[in-house]
Amino acid sequence: MENKKFGLIIIGISVLFSLLLWGFESRLASLSKDSECCGSEACKAHQEHSSLTHAGIAVIFLTLSLGAYILFFDKSQKEIVEKLNENTTLKNKEDKFSLILMGLDDDEKKVLKAVKEQDGITQHTLGIRTNLHKSKLSIIVASLEAKDLIKKEKKGKTNQLFLRIKL
Repeated sequence: MENKKFGLIIIGISVLFSLLLWGFESRLASLSKDSECCGSEACKAHQEHSSLTHAGIAVIFLTLSLGAYILFFDKSQKEIVEKLNENTTLKNKEDKFSLILMGLDDDEKKVLKAVKEQDGITQHTLGIRTNLHKSKLSIIVASLEAKDLIKKEKKGKTNQLFLRIKL
């Protein structure tokens, strides 16, 4: 059930309960007024049930508060849950990527990190970013391609590099 509907139902129940309590209290008050002396049974019943009336008022207040909270603060809860899920997803992606990097040497790590930062990077730009010589970069790219971590696509005279792994 949607939280707004649930909140409205709780508020409706508390309003109904308050009407019942008001009717009960007004009936007891009218009975105690009708009796001539304060020692009558109606007066004693009114005095005995006043603590129940106070408890009923507390329950009404609590249910109204709960209904209002569910009705009005549902949006913030959804945003918090979405942020938590988003952070968990990012953390899982970073953990997976860290595990992949553990099996690589330092130059392969530099190259893979640079490709992750800019998917579709050209091999020339990658060489500038990682400060690796063209021949060494070609060997590393071939090694990462063999490990099925990146894919190389020809684009004119240059190669574009993409992450093949899904994070």
